[in-house]
Amino acid sequence: MRMPGLLLLPLAMVAVVSAAQARPSAPSSAASDVRDLGDSIEQIHPAPFRSISKERFEAEVNELASRAPKISRDELLVGILRLIASLGPRNGHTGLFPGDPGNVRPLHLYPIRLYRFSDGVFVVDAHDRSLVGNRLVAVEGSSVDRVFQLVDPLVPHDNPSNVLGMAPHYALTAEVLHGLGITATSGPARFTFERRDGSPVDAPLTPIPGPEYAAEFADPLHGHYPSVLPSASKPLYLSGSARPMWTRKLAGGRAVYFGFNSVERPTAGFVGSLGRLVRNPKVRRVIVDVRLNGGGDNTTYGSLLDLFASKQVDRRGKLSLLVGRATFSAAANFAAEIDRDTRAAIVGEPTGGGVETYGDTVPTLLPTLGWYVAARYHERKNGPGDRRLAIEPDVRVDLTSAQYFARRDPVLDRALKGL
Repeated sequence: MRMPGLLLLPLAMVAVVSAAQARPSAPSSAASDVRDLGDSIEQIHPAPFRSISKERFEAEVNELASRAPKISRDELLVGILRLIASLGPRNGHTGLFPGDPGNVRPLHLYPIRLYRFSDGVFVVDAHDRSLVGNRLVAVEGSSVDRVFQLVDPLVPHDNPSNVLGMAPHYALTAEVLHGLGITATSGPARFTFERRDGSPVDAPLTPIPGPEYAAEFADPLHGHYPSVLPSASKPLYLSGSARPMWTRKLAGGRAVYFGFNSVERPTAGFVGSLGRLVRNPKVRRVIVDVRLNGGGDNTTYGSLLDLFASKQVDRRGKLSLLVGRATFSAAANFAAEIDRDTRAAIVGEPTGGGVETYGDTVPTLLPTLGWYVAARYHERKNGPGDRRLAIEPDVRVDLTSAQYFARRDPVLDRALKGL
């Protein structure tokens, strides 16, 4: 299972597409598509009513279907987002993803990239490079807190950490902001920022089509993945973001760092080489970093689990696992199994992916609106009774904007502590 894309979306996601330019109202036949969406979720989801009752869900479907011919496409988009998000946690693969290249009518995004640090929402990449490093204050006069108060409930998610990573992307989607009434149109909008010196700046931004946005702000392995930080900043883990898996000796050879950025099958040669590194008697710390890992194939990492659970590695104080909001899907499965089967110290943020989740979806098209819904689900568990929404860190370390822009990595620093 792989992370959802607001990005260049793989077929392992549910996708929903909205109109590029809002019309005065959605077509009357849109009501049928809304009802078909509700029926499809009931039919294909293994447990759709864990967070919402069947009666309430069907009432929400009928209410949205009755309004569909009377509201704009952008308002209908927001209604569909809210409906799917009502399924609650464990459903990060089930949703509407603005950057899906299969969208019949692409959504549009404002050409900046945002990240929610512990001290605010900051621009980490932009078409206009002068905006990088600025803190977002408001959109068309609505405070950033108000914007996210409205956007967060629309985000499909496994858990709150997943929302933390993905919501900035929805907050940049022009049709979403228009459908919420934050902007007057789905066209150009005024974004207000605060520079690093504290001075304010207003920037009029014009949205661009989702595929163009995903290409401009592409990540090396997962298309455009909003939950990760761009690799322009070069602490160690971001410098290796283009490699699915890689190793580095640290602290004078007393630590081995393993960057695990995509869940795919390692070669026997790679596992053998990694094994020789981590079993070296000089090595006191083995650090496994899945902070950039959005998923892949969860049947491929058995040899890595065996290595990290071996008696030469799985010693108290030796093994550390670094996790964060972008640790999703098959990577969250991997983290859950490391947590279950080893004595690893877990450092960072809660994972964006859940322990018990629904994934491996295949999209099918709603004929009238050109929006996609899931056709198949796969349920993944981590053993009986484990219903956690995330892998929580033993040592929580939150990243500030100052640390990021200074190219520091407090999570890795904490994992290396004492060496």
